[in-house]
Amino acid sequence: MSTTRHILLTNDDGIDAPGLAALRRALEPLGTVLTLAPDGNRSAIARSITIGRPLHARETRFAGEFSGYALDGTPADCVRAAALGFFGEKPEVVVAGANMGANLGDDVAYSGTVAAALEGALLGLPAVAVSVQGTAPRYFDHAARLAAPVVERVLADGLPHGLVLNVNLPDLPAAEVRGVQVTRLGCASVHERILVETGDGAVTRYTIHSEARDCENEPGTDFAALAHGYISITPLHFDLVDLRAFELLEGWKLGEAVAAVLPHPEARAYGEASARDGAAPARDGEASARDGAASARDGAANESDRGAAR
Repeated sequence: MSTTRHILLTNDDGIDAPGLAALRRALEPLGTVLTLAPDGNRSAIARSITIGRPLHARETRFAGEFSGYALDGTPADCVRAAALGFFGEKPEVVVAGANMGANLGDDVAYSGTVAAALEGALLGLPAVAVSVQGTAPRYFDHAARLAAPVVERVLADGLPHGLVLNVNLPDLPAAEVRGVQVTRLGCASVHERILVETGDGAVTRYTIHSEARDCENEPGTDFAALAHGYISITPLHFDLVDLRAFELLEGWKLGEAVAAVLPHPEARAYGEASARDGAAPARDGEASARDGAASARDGAANESDRGAAR
């Protein structure tokens, strides 16, 4: 049986993006790199998937040295296709990037790069998103070489289910990178405002303007790490449920509120039933305890009867 490790490489900048080639070059020594990337730029598309039409892939060469496939879909489509057998071999890890520009703070929610990694996690695959600071990074190859050991460690040890590593690297020569910091997400990177322009006709034009925001002074964040020349690694999890809110929502008694607007008079009992159902688990627990005690007493009585018979 082959011991070759299979790595899925994708991105959101498209098959011809320089960051994809740089990361492919750095990952080749680690195993077989299966490349399936969008056929064009899909930046800021998040976890969109294609529905209602077939997807088409074409084999192509990129960067003049690598073979891969270009898909007319999204980054998440690429991961889904690979996980479902596009290459025959199921990948053991998903690597997305290297993105042209960092994916930090609240902006990770928009990123197609991070979304590809999250899609891998959703499908049970360990995943790493790799991004390089700057709108036109000069040191993609340096950054890719520094990201490769992270992928190698994930290949060796795996990740807990649902966990994604969001890796952001400064656009610096490798010798100038100061090290690695494990970080939390910082703030949103921009302030936004909308400009509304009304013409003579029925069409109104809305233009959203983004202005840079200073997020570099928050210690422990991904922004601060990059600003000081460190590689930022932020562990992200796919589970979006906030367990802290359960008690809050239970206290709102929403069952009673909903019952109050239901059209049928008898539906008001719905609120009472909801309250009773909420209390039922506690009563069931008490009943189980009583039943257990009764069983113990019955067992003791039976043993006493058998002793008397002997």
